[in-house]
Amino acid sequence: DLFFPFVSLSVSIILFEGALTLNLREVRQVATVVRNLLVIGALVTVLGSAVAGHYIMGLSWNMALLFGTLIVVTGPTVIAPLLRNVRPTENTASILKWEGILIDPLGALLAVLVFDYMIAGSGAVGHTVVGFFRIVFIGLTLGLVAGFLTYQILQRYLVPDYLRDFAIIGAVTGTFAVSNLILEESGLLAVTVMGIFLANTQLQQLREIWYFKEKISVLLISTLFILLAANFTREALGMLDWRAFVILAVVMLLLRPLGVFLSSIRSTLARNERLFLAWIAPRGIVAAAVSSLFTIELLKFGYDEAAILAPLVFLIIGGTVLIQGGTAKFVAQRLGVSEADPQGFLLMGGNAFSFALGQLLQEQEFVVRLVDSNHENVAEARLRGLPAYHGNILSEFTESDLDLAGIGRLLALTRNDEANALACKHLEDEFGSSGVYQLPPRHPETSKDRPSRFQLGRQLFDVNATYDHLLEMMEAGATVKSTPLTEQFQYIDYRAEYKDQFVPLMAIRGKTVTIATADTPLEPQPGWTIVSLAYDAATRSENSVDGAMSPAESVPLGGTASSTQ
Repeated sequence: DLFFPFVSLSVSIILFEGALTLNLREVRQVATVVRNLLVIGALVTVLGSAVAGHYIMGLSWNMALLFGTLIVVTGPTVIAPLLRNVRPTENTASILKWEGILIDPLGALLAVLVFDYMIAGSGAVGHTVVGFFRIVFIGLTLGLVAGFLTYQILQRYLVPDYLRDFAIIGAVTGTFAVSNLILEESGLLAVTVMGIFLANTQLQQLREIWYFKEKISVLLISTLFILLAANFTREALGMLDWRAFVILAVVMLLLRPLGVFLSSIRSTLARNERLFLAWIAPRGIVAAAVSSLFTIELLKFGYDEAAILAPLVFLIIGGTVLIQGGTAKFVAQRLGVSEADPQGFLLMGGNAFSFALGQLLQEQEFVVRLVDSNHENVAEARLRGLPAYHGNILSEFTESDLDLAGIGRLLALTRNDEANALACKHLEDEFGSSGVYQLPPRHPETSKDRPSRFQLGRQLFDVNATYDHLLEMMEAGATVKSTPLTEQFQYIDYRAEYKDQFVPLMAIRGKTVTIATADTPLEPQPGWTIVSLAYDAATRSENSVDGAMSPAESVPLGGTASSTQ
């Protein structure tokens, strides 16, 4: 008895979490294509799948139409991790994300209407059409009201922080239940609209809410797939034959490309972007959940052919996820609509050290962007040939306006330890926790001025390589230089030559960069290029004679690192 409510509530939470990522700013340029995919593309998939189901699998027209509505959805649970892995162009990513989330409640709604039509009989066409518009009206209205009320409660801090995430879950499930109580099957649309409303507010707690919901969604998705798959019997799986794979091919190779082509006519999308969209449409948990529920219900009403419905939908899910998801990165790279494992650097802060490091990285053919809020620093960077952006990296406008194509990591190199830490925290979503680095804080561990270690990014180079230390070395004549390592001149020889008068920064092998950090040994091998801040031979001799740089002031030679690939 609890199976249906658990599945329904789980799907509502999953859709709400996906809707929290839908910011209207990112869809403005491709809104027409998204709309067309939700209407024209969906219509092509539903009708085409129905025809294929009827003539290939031998399903009745009603059952074939229901099958078409079930596989029209593209799962956000699959699309989101796929986009993180592939990193396609901005327009392509926005289209896939918006389509994947909005099509789910609409597809489920269409499936419910076809199901009701099958149960009520052929004389209920008018009732079905009216029911569609009623569900849309109730879902939109309750979703907006629930989103507004939730926003007001959170904005006024009426809920303690430790209860906030659970209060949101209560609000989502409550909205879903109330909407379904007013009008059956309007709940999924209501929670999706609620999520979109909150995503487009200036709510400060939104990021923390999304983190929590993402973890809950991963748990629910894993649980649901196990529960739903456990309902299959050998007899049901045995009903699938070669015809089911023909339908899979029709859906992937005919219907999706046709829907994308018709939906993108007169759009600004490039040809390769359209081809990528035509290839990517993996189905997910919503199709699995709704098909399983309808199979059970239809069998109760005497529709024996419904037994094949869930296995057939699961085949479409598995096939599209394995084939399209598994080849997405390869296809995107071949079409030129993906960043091939971005290895570039975003340098925060304009100073002598960051300028020198940026110039060397450019010479090594890495993408480099420098951002600073000081006009003079930006102008100096541009004079040195570095692409520089004037703005506050913590600004939402800067984050959306800054071109991060080809950038895979942040190096926060400013004098301000707190600003460095905040930048790392702010861009953790963009680059991952392993891709945000900052200079070590200047204050000792016991200092009350030192930022909390929980707020710091990964510490660059060495614990002693603070901003002041690096700039002092630059002023004393040190330069950022690259040195190839060979079998005859290995890293141990490099250290012996430079002794304690260099700071290892990173090692490069082809397009693989190993950045020196304070917690992992740096061990570059022959064939690599070591990048360091080091004195030239003349300055090293002077330092040795004058004692200008004692071992206590220098960075330990062990060097430490983290590999980023």
